[in-house]
This record gives sequence, C-alpha cells and structure tokens, in this order.
Amino acid sequence: MKKFVSALAIIVSTAIFPGNSFAHPGALDKLGGHFRKSDCTYLLHEPTPIAMQAKDKAALAQLIKKYNSNSECVRQLTLDKIDLQGHTLGGTSSSAASSPKQSTNQSSSLQLGQKYPAKLVTCIDGDTARFMVNGREYTTRFLFIDTPESTIQVEPYGKEASRFTCSRLSRGDITLETDGSTLFDKYRRLLAWVWVGDKLLQEEIAKAGLVEDFYDYGDYKYEDRIRKAMDEAKQAGAGMYGASSSKMNSADQQTKSEGQKPDIPSPDNEQKNQQADQETTAKETSDSNTERPVFYLLVFAFIVAFFYFLSRK
Repeated sequence: MKKFVSALAIIVSTAIFPGNSFAHPGALDKLGGHFRKSDCTYLLHEPTPIAMQAKDKAALAQLIKKYNSNSECVRQLTLDKIDLQGHTLGGTSSSAASSPKQSTNQSSSLQLGQKYPAKLVTCIDGDTARFMVNGREYTTRFLFIDTPESTIQVEPYGKEASRFTCSRLSRGDITLETDGSTLFDKYRRLLAWVWVGDKLLQEEIAKAGLVEDFYDYGDYKYEDRIRKAMDEAKQAGAGMYGASSSKMNSADQQTKSEGQKPDIPSPDNEQKNQQADQETTAKETSDSNTERPVFYLLVFAFIVAFFYFLSRK
C-alpha cells in the first residue's frame, strides 16, 4: 500500500511540476558569460568591465572562479574550456605570439564599427540568418528592423519576408557591418547591418513593405534610411501595407458617399492588433495544452486507485 501511494505521489508531482527543477535559465554572471551545460565550456557572451580587466585567458579564469557560482564547472575549468565568442580581452598574453591557436583567435575577433566579409550558412527568416565570419559561425540578427515571424509562429507576411530575405542572401557577396554600443543582443546573436553587394538589405526589406516595426538597441548609422524606406512602402502600399491601403481607400470612398469624414485606421496599429490577437490565441492554446495532461494523469491515478481498493475487497 505504501509503495502504491508513493508511486501515485510521484505521478501527480511530475504532472504538476513538469521539469521545473531542471530548467536552465542561461543567465549571465558578473563577467557577462556563463557555462554551457553540456560540457562546462565557459562562453563569454557580453564582456563586462570586470571581464575586460583580464589581460589573457589565465587572468579571466581566475575571475571566473571568483564570480561564477557554478562550482561543479568551475572545478573542471581549463583555458581550453574558455570560449571568448570573438571578443578580445584587455591585453595580449606573453605567449600569444608563439601560440598559433591564440593568434587565430585574435585574428577572428570582431569589433564594433567594422565591416566583415561573410558567407551564408543558413537563412532563418526575414531578419535572422547564420553567417560564417573569420572562421566562426554567428547567428546574426539584422540591425534595426523587425519582420513578421515565420518559424515557430507564422504571422501575416512572415513567409513573404523570409522568402525575400533568403532570395537576396542567396546571391552572395555578403558583408556584415557592426554598429551601435554592443556586438550581441541578450539572446547571444550578433547584431549587424547586412550588405548584399552594394545594397543595404535592411533597406531593401523595408522598401518591399515587409518591416512591421523597429528592433532598436540604440542610435545606429542607417536609421534614417530605413525609416524613409518604410515610409515609402506605406505610401506606395507595398507588401503588408497594400491590404491596409486598400481597406482605407474603400472605407474612404464609402464614407465620402455618405457625406461623413473617414475614420482611417493606422497600418501600424492594425499590425500590432493582429500580433496581439495571435499572441493571445497562442497563450490560450499553450495554457490548454499544459492543463490537459495534468487532468488526464489525475483521472488515470484515480482509476488505478479505485481498481486497487476494489481488488482488495
């Protein structure tokens, strides 16, 4: 009887608390990095001033031991298990000149305000792709623009934006230009302007009417060009703004025939309302999918308990 009750308790607790204790938040420590769970490699994503005090990996290792709370990975830490993620530390170690590995790492590091030739690895969606730069692969978020989603959640004009971007990138001759105050966003993605030949890809996407909002991390070099391209797309009714323009013209003509002033909706507000409705639907579906397994498991446990006590009689 005790074993049965214990098993029942495990089933119920698993249903109610599904994997919370194994969640990996991925939070950064005071140095701007964290240990990768799979192999305890330390990834320095966004170096803080504390991290930049280190002159080399050996000095950084001492700081990691001091500031990181993952005691298990700290015990396994070696210099080979520190990945600078393309960043350059505050100085160069005395052995850098004689170490081919360190020299390669220094030459492949990225800096703000620079242009780098890039090779397309994978086109993900309208504003994200993976590129090979200086021998390293970077998931790259296109600076400043936000296109409709087309991966996990498919939004209106998401597929069109993805096809447009991927078709342009497939032409090759790609250059990434870093800008702003940081190389990476909070999701560890490289932030860059993307050039295909002599064309600024973000500007081309905006002109096609496939930019719904701005993904703004600060003041950027080509902001005005993108805003102007987006305004032109709205005026021309390009892409996602074509349907909105048709609706406005139809409403305008109907209202004029009735002798009333038209109440013209904002394309921006329409897009935001669509996005809010989709997010609400997704949340309701997620909540429903989360609650149903709990209910079924509880019903199953009750049935098992009923037959168990029935067989005891």
